Amino acid sequence: MNFTSLQFGYGQTLAMLVLLMSTPVAASPWLEANDPFLRADLTALSDAGELNGPINHYPLRWSSFYDDTAPRQHANTGQSARMTARDDMLDTARNHVRYRAHAAKFNRAPIEFDLYWANDPATALDYGDTPRHEWLIGSAYQYMSNRFAFKVANQYRRDANGDKEYTWQGSYLALNDGRWLFTLGQIDRWWGQGWQHNLIWGNQSSPAPSASLSYLGDYLPVLGYWSLDTVYQLPDKTGYDTHWAARLVSQPIRQFQHGVSYQKWQDPNGERQISEQWAWDAKLALPAFDWPVAHALYTELASNYQGQELATSLIGWSGQTEIARQSVRLVLEQQTTHDGFESSLANTPAVDQQLSSDQLGGNSTTYGLDNSRSVAVYTQFNNDHAIKLMLADREQATHNWHEIEASYRLPVATVMVTLGASQTDDDAPNVADANTRVWLKYQMRF
Repeated sequence: MNFTSLQFGYGQTLAMLVLLMSTPVAASPWLEANDPFLRADLTALSDAGELNGPINHYPLRWSSFYDDTAPRQHANTGQSARMTARDDMLDTARNHVRYRAHAAKFNRAPIEFDLYWANDPATALDYGDTPRHEWLIGSAYQYMSNRFAFKVANQYRRDANGDKEYTWQGSYLALNDGRWLFTLGQIDRWWGQGWQHNLIWGNQSSPAPSASLSYLGDYLPVLGYWSLDTVYQLPDKTGYDTHWAARLVSQPIRQFQHGVSYQKWQDPNGERQISEQWAWDAKLALPAFDWPVAHALYTELASNYQGQELATSLIGWSGQTEIARQSVRLVLEQQTTHDGFESSLANTPAVDQQLSSDQLGGNSTTYGLDNSRSVAVYTQFNNDHAIKLMLADREQATHNWHEIEASYRLPVATVMVTLGASQTDDDAPNVADANTRVWLKYQMRF
């Protein structure tokens, strides 16, 4: 198995070629942890039982699921209108995913230019690429072949502390040997099932330099299709010197997938205690019969930073359908703490996982929240425009606050533009007054 071992159904995808001038594409060996709309399509296929392998960790290698997205022939004669609508919904998701994988295979649009601006740094830690700095100007070049892939990315930005810096975030070198993939670089990761919450490994303001090794396993009894990832990184500005993590994921049947993660943070200088954490996440696809919907229940359970007791949990439901040929995904989540939750998060990795981009280099999660509830809607229109809406109610120590966020993504010629706004109550930690945030993101690929 190699990077370019993808097959593409040309006749089934002619209708998608119009996306060449609008959809962000990249010549990478994986689906990156930055596009909630593409993840929504992939999740719809998984929830409908179309995929053999799990999709509960990102970046996710194309070769782990691409063959399962081959175009399907449907016998429309004799089918109910509901079943035809369901086939159409899944075909739309399938075409979106295959188009992006096809672009990666042929090194389409290897040059990137990004411009971000926000009047205030982001505080949300949900899945996606919401700008987490005041402003950023960046460029990148990437390339993929059978045996290796690389990306050279650089940015000049002003971070949440007001410091201007030149960085190499997003750069990597990946070496492929069949089922093995070895990677050096600074890349975002997302481990787990959540969308607005993450108890394991979430998006970061600044990914730390890391080395990782992953293996794609073939089908085994009990495990089903599985994969193993190990990561060793050097966190920056966190108080910890090293961070090691391992994750085993499997899908014994198409309706159920789960993952087990272990992480350890070490500090040889003794400024902080050595911390470790176990976590388990799972997703169970629910029956839809012949209705045009794909949906699932999912959960995450995480221990405290002594790795001994259950500290916090997440439960959620997510479903996708089509309304007037527009894809709509609804996500409901609730995070709750348990008896094992620390009375103080000082001297734990959670200090570097605040709901703020002030802390750089940690694996930012929502672990530090006492309780949190959210509802989000992701809508993709057939003209490649997309809208995200999110409402959340958060609790942390003596603070209780609300967040609301909206963003609109639209293609303009060869550029993808995203406009966004959010509102946070004045009772949020480290927020003196009610905070209204607006941002603009400009992405060019060619």
